[in-house]
Amino acid sequence: MKFKLTPLEKKWILYDVGNSAFAMLTATILPIYFNYLARKAGLSSVDYLSYWGYAVSICTLLVAIMGPILGAIADVKNLKKKLFELFLLLGVFGCAMLGFVPSWFFFLVVFILTNTGYSASLIFYDAILTDVTKLQRMDTVSSQGSS
Repeated sequence: MKFKLTPLEKKWILYDVGNSAFAMLTATILPIYFNYLARKAGLSSVDYLSYWGYAVSICTLLVAIMGPILGAIADVKNLKKKLFELFLLLGVFGCAMLGFVPSWFFFLVVFILTNTGYSASLIFYDAILTDVTKLQRMDTVSSQGSS
């Protein structure tokens, strides 16, 4: 028997495809572009590698602090979808802006906002799975998103 996805399940899976593309972009292309901007500004390789590491650490810290608080608020006040949309838009807007920022410093600021938006959106994206499918289908739908 073939597994038929509902429209909501398909949308949930498609977001996983998009966020996987952003993760790949963040791990491969963005560091190279930041390297170019920093070298053009005269920063040493030690400095720009440090700054990139600091930026990634700041994103991680922000999400680690905000995640449990916003997750609890989203569950209690039924705001999962609204918070998901807010952080999704922050990530999308920031990602679009990354190509237009000419300065290494402002690139890092926009990257921090973008990556924080992306990472925070995943908190609510994962939580929404219970709203888009039935308990019996969750494993199958979730694995469809990962493949």
